[in-house]
Amino acid sequence: MSQDQFNHPTDKNSSPLSVLGHPTISANDFTPDPNTPYIVQHLLHPGQVSMFSGPSNLGKSAIVACISAHVAMGRDFCGLRVSRAAILYVAAEAPKGVLNRAYPYLSQKAAGIAPFRVLDKAVDLSNPVIVKKLAHDANLFRDHHNCAELLIVFDTLNLCIGEGDENSSRDMGKVLANATFIAETTNAHVMIVHHMGASENGRPRGSTTLTANVDTGLTLHKADETQPKGTVFIKVSKQREDEKSEPIAFRIQGYEIGRNRHGELSTVPMAVPFKAHSSLIENDSPKPNKRGQLSLTPAREKDLLRVLSDLRAKDSGAWHTPKDIGQMSGEPFNNIRGNADTMRKKVRAALDALITKGRAEESKEGVRLRPSSAVETESNTPQSLH
Repeated sequence: MSQDQFNHPTDKNSSPLSVLGHPTISANDFTPDPNTPYIVQHLLHPGQVSMFSGPSNLGKSAIVACISAHVAMGRDFCGLRVSRAAILYVAAEAPKGVLNRAYPYLSQKAAGIAPFRVLDKAVDLSNPVIVKKLAHDANLFRDHHNCAELLIVFDTLNLCIGEGDENSSRDMGKVLANATFIAETTNAHVMIVHHMGASENGRPRGSTTLTANVDTGLTLHKADETQPKGTVFIKVSKQREDEKSEPIAFRIQGYEIGRNRHGELSTVPMAVPFKAHSSLIENDSPKPNKRGQLSLTPAREKDLLRVLSDLRAKDSGAWHTPKDIGQMSGEPFNNIRGNADTMRKKVRAALDALITKGRAEESKEGVRLRPSSAVETESNTPQSLH
C-alpha cells in the first residue's frame, strides 16, 4: 500500500494547533479553579449529571424533595454548603407523592417564594427532539425565577426512557448522553432517580453504563439496627470532579398535616437531615465564624432585594416585617442563621441600606420594594414562560 493513499489535501486556513477542525487546549497554560461552582458543595455541580439509586420504599423521593427544598431556599444542610437554584422536578412516577414529600419544608413561611415546581408528566430522554425542547424551556424556567443555577430532577429513570431498555448499554448510553446535553446546555445539574437491584449490591439496576457515564453516583442504604428507626444514608460512590463527601444521613418520619374526616391524624413522609446542620430546621444552623471571611454586606443586600422583588411579584401592595423577610433570605445569611440577634441586626442593616439607596420603602406596616425599583427589576428580568 502506497504512503500516498494516506495523504490528504491540507486546508490552507487550518491551524497546527487544531485537530479535525477543533482547537486543542494547552495543558501548560491551564490552572485549576479552587472555587469550583456547586449547587450542593462536594455533591451536586452545575453542568453535570448524577444518578441517585436505592431500593423501593426506602425514602428516595422524600430525600430528593428535602434536598431540593434546601436548594430552592439556598439553605445549607448536613454540613454541606448550598447555592440557591431553581428546581424543576420531573415527577414521572408519582407527582402527588413528590408534592407531599416537599410539603413539610415548602409549607413554612420562609419558603413562600422558593422556586420549586413539579412537572407531572414523563419526559422521554431517549428522544433528541424532546430533549432539545426541554433544554430550551429549562433555560427560560431558570431565568423566569431569576436564578443563576438550576437543578433538574428526573424521577424515575424507567419512566423517562420511552421505549428504551435500562439493561441495554446502547439505550442507556443515548439517554445519559441526552441528559448530559441538557446539563451542559443549561448549566444545570441533572439528577436521575433510579431503583437499585433486588440484591441491593450498591449499584443502580440495569446496564453498567448507568454508573460509568455519570459524573456523580449516589446510593441509598438502610442504617443498621443501632441507629434510630427510619435512619437511612446516602453513600457517594462516584465523584468525577470533586472529593467525595462523607455519608449523608436522614431520618424518614411522618409529618402531621391535620386530621381526616374520621378525626385521625394524617401524615406525609418527611426526610430530616440526621446531622443537625439544616438551616431549614429551626435552631439547627452552625454558629457564625467570622475569621478570615470577606464582607458579605453587598451579597446580603442583593439577596434581600431579590426577596423583596419576589414578594412584590406575588402581591405588589403587601408590606412585610423584617423578620419575615429574613426568613426568606438565602445563602449569604446561612452562617449567622443560628444566632437570632446577629441575624436580626444584619437583616436590619441590609434593609436600611436598600431604603437609603431608594430600592425599598418602609412604613409602620413593614418594608416593601419601591415601585421604581420594581420597574427596574422587571425590565432586567427575562420574559416569563407562555
